[in-house]
Amino acid sequence: MANNNLSASPPDYLGGTARYLWRRIVPILIEQYDVQNLDRTIVESLCINYQIMRLAYESIKENGTQYLTDSGLIKPNPAVSDIDKASKNLRSACDALGMTPKGRSELLAITVDDDETNQADIEEMMKELTGG
Repeated sequence: MANNNLSASPPDYLGGTARYLWRRIVPILIEQYDVQNLDRTIVESLCINYQIMRLAYESIKENGTQYLTDSGLIKPNPAVSDIDKASKNLRSACDALGMTPKGRSELLAITVDDDETNQADIEEMMKELTGG
């Protein structure tokens, strides 16, 4: 049977912060969330969007949230929009991988058999998962 585990080594085309995050997060994802090779695209998206967010933040730190054009107009730094989009994509990838309370509850709902588990049992499981 083939090994379906996601490789802890990042793809060659990932660089910089995305490559760093891959090495840092994939072993945790495999251990705690049973992430498989099938989830590779989601993990890539997570790492790439994290890098985009970090680069955009550096731009904002250096240039501010607005800039003055040569003609004297004040325009928003496009990095603000980049952070907004990357943050949404990060949240979506984290939800898909079960890395957020919302994502875990949705994944749990898929695996719960409604005939055998009542609402009180589900609530108790959610408390245990979220540490509440």
